[in-house]
Amino acid sequence: MFLGQFAYHIDSKGRLTIPVRFRAALSSGAFITQGYERNLIVYTTESFHVLAQRATKLSTTNPEARAVRRLIFGRATEISLDGSGRILIPPFLREYALLDGETIVVGAGEYFEIWTADAWDKELGSVADPDTNTRRFVDFDLSAG
Repeated sequence: MFLGQFAYHIDSKGRLTIPVRFRAALSSGAFITQGYERNLIVYTTESFHVLAQRATKLSTTNPEARAVRRLIFGRATEISLDGSGRILIPPFLREYALLDGETIVVGAGEYFEIWTADAWDKELGSVADPDTNTRRFVDFDLSAG
């Protein structure tokens, strides 16, 4: 499970250091794809295969389903950690997420997200707002018991 948030710097070649505590989960490979808020999402190989199985069940006759499939498969690429615990983010994904410089890695359970520092600051404003969270959590049963 991916938890916490970490600040790193993406280098000029598009390499990003992955938090040490995330690396073991990526040891058998991973997939990176476009996120929903101009961020990137990194899935373990196992989690991506579950997502892919669900996506392949979507009807190809539905235009929205085709768009979802294009987003999931057409914007994804397989990645692996190098000897220094970094991943190489392809240029098309760096461009999409506007990654250049300070980068925030955010755990989100079965995946983690990669944000620019500015975009994460804006998102964090929403995520940390108590009034918004009161309304947001009404729709979800996240009780521990």
